[in-house]
Amino acid sequence: MRLMIFLRDKSIFIALSASLSCLCAFFLYVASSNLYFALFIPCVFFIGSMLSLAPEYIMKNSFYREVNAILERLDEKHLLSEIITRPDFYDGRALYDVLKAASRSMNNEVAKHRLASDEYREYIEIWVHEIKTPIAGARLICENARNRELMTEIDRIEGFVEQALFYSRSSNLENDCVIKETDIEAVVNGALRAASRYLIARKIRVGTSGLGFKALTDAKWLGFIIGQIIGNSAKYGCRRIDICGLRGEGGASLLIRDDGIGIPEKDIARVFDKGFTGENGRAYGPSTGIGLYLCRKMCVKLGLDISIDSAPGGGATVELRFPGRASRP
Repeated sequence: MRLMIFLRDKSIFIALSASLSCLCAFFLYVASSNLYFALFIPCVFFIGSMLSLAPEYIMKNSFYREVNAILERLDEKHLLSEIITRPDFYDGRALYDVLKAASRSMNNEVAKHRLASDEYREYIEIWVHEIKTPIAGARLICENARNRELMTEIDRIEGFVEQALFYSRSSNLENDCVIKETDIEAVVNGALRAASRYLIARKIRVGTSGLGFKALTDAKWLGFIIGQIIGNSAKYGCRRIDICGLRGEGGASLLIRDDGIGIPEKDIARVFDKGFTGENGRAYGPSTGIGLYLCRKMCVKLGLDISIDSAPGGGATVELRFPGRASRP
């Protein structure tokens, strides 16, 4: 709290003290006809009035400096009222009580919305598990009828159902995540097997190389990320997908390249935004704009870096960078 700001807030008190001092000086001079006596007493009164403001300024300055220092260190600013101590001066106590009441009200609202969000997430998870039963039944019927086209569509339906499940869990990834040394080749092969019918139906060739290493990550969530990227490549007109691993002193990377239509330059910076479909999404059928958004969100949770490089007509390359050094399987 700056001194000039404090004095400006006390301007009425200061002006009143100065006016009373001048009035006192006038009456003393009229009564005694002694100029020095008439000025000395009012000056002592005015200086005393100003000095009486010093303890208040020191007290307020100390409190507000402490509040500002705590506020700068806090990541969750709404917890301020839980940390600061209740001051001794009146307006500080009033401010503290208001902050306390506002914080309590906000915490109640947050708890209410968190409960509603948890209930909705639980419903989605239950729905996903329930819907898997008729999907499995439909797959069995299609296998008996040897209807490959319908099997491919059922695989896509199951993929969207899995996407809904992973989306509902993405906000609480730490509850369903095991970070350990993971065989990257096994994860890539699993993602390719899950998408095999869709890739075969679209006559897309796949090549892999340099995947013989382990990295610190979660196999299930990484498999989902790779599956989303492969699905995007297949959807946007590619004929070949190459998945290769790179290892160096700074760590390991996984590159997923395709020869599809590529991404327009104006869209490349927004492909990870939630709900963004872009020019390609509107031109190539229904698109939710959720797949790559989920990929980035999960990569942040897993400590991975994800980036995409593309040009119209030149395909796209997605790079996943793993933390730490990679090891051999």
